[in-house]
Amino acid sequence: MKQPLRILSVIDIPWNSGLAAYAFDQARALRGAGHTVVFACPEGSAAMAFAAAEGFKALPIPGRKEHLKLPLALLRLRSAARAEGINAVCAHTGRSQTLGYLLGLPLLRVKADVRIPTAGFTSSAVKRTIAASDYIKELYTKAGLNAGVTVIKQGIDLPAFVPPRTAGALRVGLLGRLDPVKGHEVFLKAAADILNSGAEAEFHIAGYEANLTYGDLRQQAEALDIECHVAFHGKVDGPYKFMASCDIGVIASLGSEAVSRAALEWLASGRPLVSTTAGSLPEFVENDWLVPPGDHEALAARLGLLLADPAAAAALGARNRARAEKDFSQAAFAAATCAAIEEAAV
Repeated sequence: MKQPLRILSVIDIPWNSGLAAYAFDQARALRGAGHTVVFACPEGSAAMAFAAAEGFKALPIPGRKEHLKLPLALLRLRSAARAEGINAVCAHTGRSQTLGYLLGLPLLRVKADVRIPTAGFTSSAVKRTIAASDYIKELYTKAGLNAGVTVIKQGIDLPAFVPPRTAGALRVGLLGRLDPVKGHEVFLKAAADILNSGAEAEFHIAGYEANLTYGDLRQQAEALDIECHVAFHGKVDGPYKFMASCDIGVIASLGSEAVSRAALEWLASGRPLVSTTAGSLPEFVENDWLVPPGDHEALAARLGLLLADPAAAAALGARNRARAEKDFSQAAFAAATCAAIEEAAV
């Protein structure tokens, strides 16, 4: 490792998301290598809560709609960066890239969302762009901005393996925030197709309410006459207990998925995973188990094959877990992250 660095991680979104999760894992990796990470984030944000829980220092910045507060906040942030001895800035959004540019420090852009990249007046100051998936790098390539883009995919620690159940109807699970883009309606329609074919299965949904409610999903299940076969779990405390209770995982997303923590977690859990081709999902899921977004019939057909052959489902789950261990290790993620940032922060 080069001389320990002091890195300012600027993340101005209030919510938890794939972008935020990537920033948090990056901070852990850098700290584990002996570097110091200081967050700059809005009060009350998921990043502020993460920093407090994990022992990272955090400097407050205005929220995304507090434009009038920005000039004074920039002066305070510049003073704090000098006091903290900050060597480099990791910017996780376009607005935070502008803040980093105005601080006049070595600037890295960390990209873990699906917004189309554009060339702005701050782009020339970016010394390195870290893309969280091949899909994101391709967005840069299509925009003609692919120079200096390094792909570093998130790593994951494997949880203790819970063997699949050997009795009862197989359980098919979907874990994700309740939002139309996550494809819950498609999942329920596929469930109806499977049940109408005479197959036995249970369908389980977990996640926090966002732009949909559990009441909305219950109404959809009732309209499809499958409410007796669908269980709603609400927000769960971590993914792995829910995933271990399922026999097959599904990601039914219609779009987004620049990164997919859920896909990594299903793989690490050792469960077979059927998903759409949205965003980066083909980087995690075997081709035979990918379906077009919005195609409930294709989703039902793929799930039907696994439901009819539990041995094949178990074998796919074993391959997924082996791949998580081999291709998505935390050690590899940390090493690549530190190498990229150490090289750029000079």
